[in-house]
Amino acid sequence: MSIFVGNLPFRAEQEDVVELFSPFGDVVNCSLPLERDTGRKRGFAFVEMADPEMEARAIEALQGAELMGRPLRINRAEPRGSAPRRPSGGYGGGGSGYGGGEGGGQGGGGHGAGGPRGSGARGWEDRSYGGGTPEAGFEAGRTRRRRSGGAGGGFDGGFQDSDGGYPGAEG
Repeated sequence: MSIFVGNLPFRAEQEDVVELFSPFGDVVNCSLPLERDTGRKRGFAFVEMADPEMEARAIEALQGAELMGRPLRINRAEPRGSAPRRPSGGYGGGGSGYGGGEGGGQGGGGHGAGGPRGSGARGWEDRSYGGGTPEAGFEAGRTRRRRSGGAGGGFDGGFQDSDGGYPGAEG
C-alpha cells in the first residue's frame, strides 16, 4: 500500500515530504512525479512506509495538515487504472454512433436522462431527428427555427415557419 499526498506545494522537495512522514515510521519510498513536457513537479507525491499500520496512522494524523502554507490531502493511494471508467458514446453521451439511444441524433444519446438539450446556438431550437413532436407540426428530419419571444426585435423574415416554408411564401 502507498499514500497519496495531494495539494503539495510546487517548491516542496522529496526531503520535505519524508520529514513530514518520518515521525510515524520508516519511509521506504517517496516520489514526486514530474510533468513529461516541462519537467516541473505535478503537485502531489506518493509515499510508502515500512508497515501498513504506520501508513494508516500517518494518513489519519496528517489529513488536512499544512506544508508550506498549503493544506494537504492525504489518502490511501489507489492502484493505477482502478478509477471507474466514464461511459463513451460521442457528443450526446450514451447510445452508439449515429441515431443510437433514445431519440437518437448524431453522436448518439439523443434526449436521454438529462432532458431535452438545445443545439447550443442562442435563440434557436434544435428539432433534430425525433426531437420535435407531431403536435407542433414537425415531422421526422432536421429543421431549425427561431424561438418565439427571443432576441431579434420581432423581425421574422427569412426564418422558416412551423410547416417548413417561409413567411409570406406562396406555393
